[in-house]
Amino acid sequence: MIAVAVALTTALGLVMLLVPGDQAFTVGVCAGAMLASIICLRASPPVGIASWEQGAYGEEATAKVLRGLEREGWTVLHDLANGSVNFDHVVLGPGGVYCLNSKWSSYRLELTAEGGLVGRHAYDDALTLNVSTIVRRARAEAAALSAQISERCGRRVWVDPVVVWWGDVEQGGRTVDGVGVVQGKLLADRLRAQRRRPVRDLEEIAEVLRPGRHARASGAPVQQSGGSPATCGRCS
Repeated sequence: MIAVAVALTTALGLVMLLVPGDQAFTVGVCAGAMLASIICLRASPPVGIASWEQGAYGEEATAKVLRGLEREGWTVLHDLANGSVNFDHVVLGPGGVYCLNSKWSSYRLELTAEGGLVGRHAYDDALTLNVSTIVRRARAEAAALSAQISERCGRRVWVDPVVVWWGDVEQGGRTVDGVGVVQGKLLADRLRAQRRRPVRDLEEIAEVLRPGRHARASGAPVQQSGGSPATCGRCS
């Protein structure tokens, strides 16, 4: 951005040297307006760019927290392909398989009377955020990840959807419609606290999810994780 501003200023300076005196002022005003526009766009980017930046900040913060779990032996995969989009993070550990969607937001999540969550802007209580859309998307992503594992590994594995919220969350988070919503700084502790039946062959599942490992043995049957013996060792 600085390079663009310098180049623009230099070019306009040369133009002003070639323009008669009466028009030099007009050129200078235009140059100032253009430079101000660039600065404003950088400070307040369009909605699409701002959304992308917030997502990137959230993913980076989540990845940093997850490094502690990796040191403890958990498997963490980032930015896995999911059609035209991606899974932000996939975490495999003693508590199972988790599909994490990271959000960086200035909205504080507050509990509702119905047991859900509503987002309220930190600087304007009149501005609210519909969390249900985010919850539905997280649930759909977990289902898509489970389907990938089934296709590549030959058996179904339950995947828990989690929204990692980098912003304030009342009581640190809660489960909404089957989706765990947790404040980012509490993520590692919440995952460690999960107690359920362990999932078999976590490392093999991780291997077929890693980029480039998208095939499974021909004819491998799809089985429930609690059914008759089946391992991902049959996955190629």
